[in-house]
Amino acid sequence: MGKTIFIFIGVACLVISCAGAKFIPEGSQSLGVYEGSFSGDMYGGSLRIHLFQTPEGEKLFKATLNRDTSNPYVVQTYFVRGKMTANSLEGKIEGKGSGSLTGQLSSDGNRLTGAFNVTTPDLCNGTWQAHKK
Repeated sequence: MGKTIFIFIGVACLVISCAGAKFIPEGSQSLGVYEGSFSGDMYGGSLRIHLFQTPEGEKLFKATLNRDTSNPYVVQTYFVRGKMTANSLEGKIEGKGSGSLTGQLSSDGNRLTGAFNVTTPDLCNGTWQAHKK
């Protein structure tokens, strides 16, 4: 029974990681990685956003928000997938959390700023900023 559970967990992780990889189509070009911080009414932490341009010209992004917490049993990372239209970002938190992330790319392309809203597992609203690395 224990071995069956271990195999099931391994397969589930593989399926989830492959599904995440398919969000960014093969042949997409990186437009940059941005790192910074977020601060909310309940908690804050660090974030990383990676922008891509697909072969068809669509701009997509993946982001991770790493919540600062001293409790190892609290969900600490939120994953976001979204789209960039003109200089505006709009994405949804996926996985063990839900909510949204919106933002704007600066005119020089070196800074992203925006807001987020986590609706589960707990409520938190706030702002974020990140600089191109």
